[in-house]
Amino acid sequence: MKKRLIEIAVISNTHLGAESGQADALLAYLSSISPKILVLNGTVWETKTVIQKAFSSRHFGILKKLFAMSAAGTKIYYVCEYPDAVDRKFKEKAPGNIYVTANLILNLDGKKAWFTHGDFLDSPLFDAKWVQRLGTGGLRILAETIRYKNRVWNTVNRHATEVCRPPGSDRENRLKKGSGFSETIVKLAVGRGCDYLICGAPQDLCNLWLETRAGKCQYLSAGDWVENLTTLEYNFKRWKPYRYSEDKLSPFFADEDLKQMNVKDILAKNLKTGSALAG
Repeated sequence: MKKRLIEIAVISNTHLGAESGQADALLAYLSSISPKILVLNGTVWETKTVIQKAFSSRHFGILKKLFAMSAAGTKIYYVCEYPDAVDRKFKEKAPGNIYVTANLILNLDGKKAWFTHGDFLDSPLFDAKWVQRLGTGGLRILAETIRYKNRVWNTVNRHATEVCRPPGSDRENRLKKGSGFSETIVKLAVGRGCDYLICGAPQDLCNLWLETRAGKCQYLSAGDWVENLTTLEYNFKRWKPYRYSEDKLSPFFADEDLKQMNVKDILAKNLKTGSALAG
């Protein structure tokens, strides 16, 4: 079977290391596509699980697959909101075409796309009227301040903070209401010169056009992989949702190249690619 050739695939919150990680479906999906760029948004692996016990063979197979994709030329971006000790170690030694960042901006056919996990957007401050009167510069400073506060809290407590998340918060509903929150979102995107804002939340697939006095942007979410088995794909100048439950071919893909390649070969190819890029 031929793999589907796509420009960008976005997967949110794979939670490798957790029993609910949907590793088999993820491996089947990754084996069925050949993207130029793969964006892993949010929690890629469970830090506590990684520290306390080794990956299962199925979850290790995902990491092996990612390295193989990188060696084959796919650029892989890991967009993480709160990099902890494991993430920093990975960032320092990330081989080949694998990059770690808190924010990613890509040029797509003349338009700019901003990828972020976006947990800072759940702060109740973004609903405050005084915040809505801020300019783009002030909003960026506020967003970075909230992100830094959450990162410190996450480091101290060893888990993602919920302090800034209002009870019963639903970002998609807040956006659909067309409230000042939408104005804030558009200001943040327009302030970065972006036409697309791709976030790791909400948990369900989301595709909303937001137009306010500040401008307009397209707000997208790939949904939560563990909960919904969904992704976003960009091809032919447009974004499309992907649902694993509706894909009749993906479960039957067998990645023979991956089976024949051992870990040393994969790492050697990645490191060789990294050296070439550095040169």
